[in-house]
Amino acid sequence: METGAADGIAEYRKMLEDGNPAELFEARGEALWKQRRGPKNASLEQCDLGKGPGVVKGAWVEMPRHFADTGRVQDLESRLLTCMETLQGFNAAEIAKTPFGRGEQSNVTALATWIAGSSRGMKFNLPQAH
Repeated sequence: METGAADGIAEYRKMLEDGNPAELFEARGEALWKQRRGPKNASLEQCDLGKGPGVVKGAWVEMPRHFADTGRVQDLESRLLTCMETLQGFNAAEIAKTPFGRGEQSNVTALATWIAGSSRGMKFNLPQAH
């Protein structure tokens, strides 16, 4: 391996010692949750992930689950798209077609990372009623 490449890898490893890169996505996701965005200029704070509007703690370990308002079983990402469309006015179908890591799809990833992180340490408890 070239010295320059080895130095670059060593520098990257040193940066990772300070924390997990996922923490950056989590911080961004939390900010996006609270930020008023989209055509309706609204936040996602009233989004119901299955535990009541705005409740994120423990939501991820109970997904996928059935949601009465859509009549479908949804995972976290599809539920976020529903909330982004109904609360904020985004076009969920267009976001779903966007390649991973681009545009609003990048925001969905950050939101999902933060919501999943809010359930850290909890055991999965998938609803079996529907």
